[in-house]
Amino acid sequence: MKKMTVLCLVLSLFVFSCTETFAASGSKKGFSAAELKRMSTFLSNFTELGFMDFDAEVLTNEDDPADMIRFGIWHNYINNYKSRIARCKKKNCEWGSLVIEGKYVTESIKKYFGVDYKKLASVTESDLPFYYDGTYYHFEGADGEAVYYARVDEASRDSEGRIVMRGEIYNTEDKDDILGKFTALAKPHTFGGKDTWAILRMETEF
Repeated sequence: MKKMTVLCLVLSLFVFSCTETFAASGSKKGFSAAELKRMSTFLSNFTELGFMDFDAEVLTNEDDPADMIRFGIWHNYINNYKSRIARCKKKNCEWGSLVIEGKYVTESIKKYFGVDYKKLASVTESDLPFYYDGTYYHFEGADGEAVYYARVDEASRDSEGRIVMRGEIYNTEDKDDILGKFTALAKPHTFGGKDTWAILRMETEF
């Protein structure tokens, strides 16, 4: 009987210990290190372009699509230059020496914002204009500025199943150079048959 009591006590302590360990790891928002890394990569697609404080509903407004189009073009310029960016074939191109097909711009908008943008427009009244000719966006390249990435340190689900991500924005050339702390909200999203997220908003304290 004593042996049985001791055994039960040991089992109880083991179960309690496992439960506490699971709760502790789960309270670190229930996401693995690999998932946090994927979230960091997801958000870095915005921060590397300077999108660090925005509301996606405002940014993807078709009546004022400048920032949305800018995201779609520069995302591809940085990440898909060899496969999607080409030289303008006309001599002395009025709107810049580079072109990208409009379909790639809308694809990136769909992938990261979950928005179907079909009314492709030119954005000519800006420091870096983007002219759409019906097939291609024409623009000029630009490099040289510091690039900042996001590092997600913790994440949790809210009552609606959306993901709240928190962390820091750092200089890719110097990880000790912290630009600020952010909180981002995203919703589960499927793109190209893969589970990912669509950004809803991002707020940064610089």
